[in-house]
Amino acid sequence: MKYIDVKEAAAKWGITDRRIRLLCSEGRIDGAIKLGWSWTIPADTPKPRDGRVLRKFKTLDIRPGTVDVDAITRMMEKTPLTPELLESSGFRNIMRESIETLLASDGIIVDDKDVRAILSGRVVPYVPLETHLIIINARSVMFALARNREKWCEKDSREMYMRLLQGIDDLSSGIYRKGYAIYPSRPGENAAVGEEMETMFIQYESSWRNYQGITSAVLLYSAILRIKPYEEYSSLYAYLMLSGELLRNGILPPVLDKSSEDEAKAAFSLAVKRGNYGDFTHFIERKIHDSYKVLQNV
Repeated sequence: MKYIDVKEAAAKWGITDRRIRLLCSEGRIDGAIKLGWSWTIPADTPKPRDGRVLRKFKTLDIRPGTVDVDAITRMMEKTPLTPELLESSGFRNIMRESIETLLASDGIIVDDKDVRAILSGRVVPYVPLETHLIIINARSVMFALARNREKWCEKDSREMYMRLLQGIDDLSSGIYRKGYAIYPSRPGENAAVGEEMETMFIQYESSWRNYQGITSAVLLYSAILRIKPYEEYSSLYAYLMLSGELLRNGILPPVLDKSSEDEAKAAFSLAVKRGNYGDFTHFIERKIHDSYKVLQNV
C-alpha cells in the first residue's frame, strides 16, 4: 500500500497541514498512522467529510436536564478516585454488577456466581469461551479508562471497542455496521452510521466535553445507544464510553442493576424521542450516587 505524508495530503485535499494533523489525532482519517512526531496516510484514503456538512445530521433541541453539582462535588471530595480506590473490592463490585446487567441487555445471560468465577480467573466449563473473553476484556478496558482520563475522540472509541473484542473478532471489530442509526437524529433524516458517529464526535469536541461531567457523559452515552454503531455488545460498549467520560471528570461510573432496567429504558426512550434528557440524566446521576454508597459501605 502506498502512503503519503501530511503535506501531500494537505495539497491533495486543499486543507492546511495543521488541520490534517488535527483530523489524524481525532481519528477522522482512516488508516492514518503516527510515526514519531509525524503522520503517514494511505494514499487511497478519501478526504474526511466537512464538519459543516455533517452538522445537518446533529441532534437538535436537546434539553440535557440538571445535575446537583454540589452533591456530586461533595462525594468526589469525600471519595476521590485514587489508585487504591480503583483497585478496591467496591470498585470491582460496581464493574461486575454493571457488566452482568449490560450483557443481559445484549442478550447474554450469565449467572452472578459464574461472572465472579470468571473475574477471579477460573474457567466455567458450561459458559462459552466468548463470554469469558468479553467479561475479562470489559474489566481490562475499564481499568484502562480509569488510568487514562483523556477526552474522547473517534479513534480512541474504535480502539476501545477493538480491545473489548480482543480474541473474539480481531479483524473487523473496529468497522461500523452498515445501515442507519436505530433512532435518527431528526425524523425523516437518516445518515449512515459512520456519518452519525463523526457528527457525534464533532458535537462532543465543540461543546459536550465542556459541560458538567455527568451531562457530557449522558449525552455521549445516549448518542451511542441511539446510533448503535456496532452489531455486537452495543450496551456494554456504550456503558464503557459513559464510564470513560465520567472517569475523565473524576466521577465514578454508575452501578447498573437489573432491577432498574425498565426505568432506564423508559428514560432513554423519552430522551431520544423528545429530546428531553432530564429523566435519563437523573437516572444516571442516581446510579452514580449508588456507586459512591457501594464504596462507602465496603
